[in-house]
Amino acid sequence: MRAIVLFAVLALATLLTSLLVEVQLVESQCTPDGRGCPLVGDINLISPSNITYSSSMLILNISVKSLFGPNQYRFVMVYSIDGGSNVTVPLTTTFMPIETTVTYPNGTTTTGISIMSPYVTAGWVALPELPEGQHKLTVYAKYERISTNYNYPTLILDNSTVQFTISGDGKPPAISNLSLENKTYSQNSLPLNFTMDQPTSWIGYCLDGEANVTVAGNATLTRQADGSHSITIYSNDTDENTSASETVTFTVDTPEFFPTKLVASVSGALVAVVGLSLLVYFKKRRNQTVLH
Repeated sequence: MRAIVLFAVLALATLLTSLLVEVQLVESQCTPDGRGCPLVGDINLISPSNITYSSSMLILNISVKSLFGPNQYRFVMVYSIDGGSNVTVPLTTTFMPIETTVTYPNGTTTTGISIMSPYVTAGWVALPELPEGQHKLTVYAKYERISTNYNYPTLILDNSTVQFTISGDGKPPAISNLSLENKTYSQNSLPLNFTMDQPTSWIGYCLDGEANVTVAGNATLTRQADGSHSITIYSNDTDENTSASETVTFTVDTPEFFPTKLVASVSGALVAVVGLSLLVYFKKRRNQTVLH
């Protein structure tokens, strides 16, 4: 029992120390509305950043680390450009387990999943086409507690702002000749081919709303489950102009496996049995005829 208590104390101390050192907080202490809660990190506004872009088509990419999972809090994020209307950002939450080892005074060790393993909530959405000039984008986050099992803040608020400039007439790369179509496929391994009209610094695809997968060029989608799927290709050119292909929705419907060899074997055996039965039957009839 003492070992379990010691493990919990050490793990909690490690958690709080890590969060206070590695996570840049909005405020040093929780306010009544939960803002600056040390169990939730700042909004990480990955893109756009405070630079000048030659493309008018940009991608909003954000994430936040938290020790709260979807069973404790409901995460909502919206963005506003130049003071315009709020637009909701679609989010996905992924648990990122961290393995930790604790050594006790008697020299024994215990390894397990650390209680500081975070949940990463991320959002990715294409921004509307923007005119040349300076722009201000703000992301607002609201985390509402839905669990009643813990005495955590009822509401946690946060926001992050970035200013950037659109300059020049840079055109993003055009993605065309996508091999996948809006139709049904009978195989679960599908070629993903497409054409770019200019050199690129990055290419990736988003399948079924999951995290982007980086590819060097044409690829193959393997082991696709039966059902409906959607895919979008994204790319950056060498000037960091970003583009996205049309979203293709397709269906995989693989035929059920039919044991042809087994059926042939069973059929052959059945024919042999029936033939043998008929032979015995007619032989008996012949013998009966001779006796009469």
